Amino acid sequence: MTHDRAEPVPPLWVGRMTPGHWYRISGDRPDLDLAETPPGTRYLADNDPAKDARLNPPRGAKEILRRLLGRRAHASWQGRVGFPAITEAWNGAVFASRFGASGSMVLFGGGHNDYFGSDVHAFDLGTRQWSRISDGYVWGRVDHYGAGAVYPSAVYPDGSPLPPHTYGYVQYDSVGNDYLLLKGQTELGPDVKATPIPHMFNLDSLKWRRGPRHPSAILSSGGWTTWDASRRILWGHSGDDGNAFVGFSPDSNNSDGTFGTWMALYPKKIHTRADHNAMSMDPVRDIIIVIVSASNSLFAIDPSEPGREIARLSSDGDQPVISECAALEYAPNLDQFVYYSANDGPEIYSISSPAGSTWHRLVAGVWTWRSLLKEGNRLDPVTQAASLSSYVVNVSHTFGRFRVATYGQTDVAILVRHVDTPVYAMRLN
Repeated sequence: MTHDRAEPVPPLWVGRMTPGHWYRISGDRPDLDLAETPPGTRYLADNDPAKDARLNPPRGAKEILRRLLGRRAHASWQGRVGFPAITEAWNGAVFASRFGASGSMVLFGGGHNDYFGSDVHAFDLGTRQWSRISDGYVWGRVDHYGAGAVYPSAVYPDGSPLPPHTYGYVQYDSVGNDYLLLKGQTELGPDVKATPIPHMFNLDSLKWRRGPRHPSAILSSGGWTTWDASRRILWGHSGDDGNAFVGFSPDSNNSDGTFGTWMALYPKKIHTRADHNAMSMDPVRDIIIVIVSASNSLFAIDPSEPGREIARLSSDGDQPVISECAALEYAPNLDQFVYYSANDGPEIYSISSPAGSTWHRLVAGVWTWRSLLKEGNRLDPVTQAASLSSYVVNVSHTFGRFRVATYGQTDVAILVRHVDTPVYAMRLN
């Protein structure tokens, strides 16, 4: 594992962008005078492992005919929805700044009865191409997946995790070059069984490793996380059915073959309607900001005193109605948080802090919202992507499929919508 932290190289298309405008950066009709993305790498769906005859050879004349007719291939791991569940079934993503010269969006997930595949995919911001970077467990029989297939350590025989709905449970560590997932599943299917076993996918070796099981934390549906780089802690808050605000550090190598260490367990900060919120770390002011849809408000958590009560914040400016399944990111060059919900169409909002740097001044002051969408923007990525997709889409789902990529003094928002639609981007400054 390398600890080289070279900054990502700005893609050439970033310099062509006007701040505050959305652009398609991939697919067959990209903007910014970009060439079409090559066939086979154009969309996330191009890398569905079920389509790969090497991994999923057709069995029987009926399946051969299906494929000849251009219909979606069956696979033993497909679940009820199949591959489109990676974007439509409550799943997020991370921006991995050190995977590819310009960084990549990395996707993994399935969950419930929707999709059982543990494949991992990346969209390279420099080449603007999708690739499958891990095949996942594709050698099992039908009874190796879903209901009745129990894996006590939350991993398939190949070491990859059973894919949960990832919600907001995934983040990225640039030092370790790791995709981090706070929770696991011991069984998928209609009656899923979650477990507090974290997983790490190293983007140098393209191998998974798992953490130890927490003895008492309940991390089930709807949870959310943020990465605290200075403390090297993945902070996680469970959703409604859980019991925890807890931290996990991925750094230790344990004698039982697991990796990482759990921090102290604290009670949930939000006790009812905690599902599908989001939080993000401001490393300059050392504060975690939380968006809470149920109360349409911002809150703050003190990572230096994780047992402290959560604090409700005051807001003014252009604040929209805060939605479930939205995204919250910190943009270093703006030195502001960035909020995005697909329910608001093309709108992106910045959230600036009040004056001061101490906890007491930050929670006593007013946080100011401002729309970053510029007059003259002609593209609504939500509406366009929904009209282009061939699948049933969950329009409101964003989670971590909205991320901020930073190139020198420029922050760029990256948005992945559906498995068969372009990737979108907006320059923020």
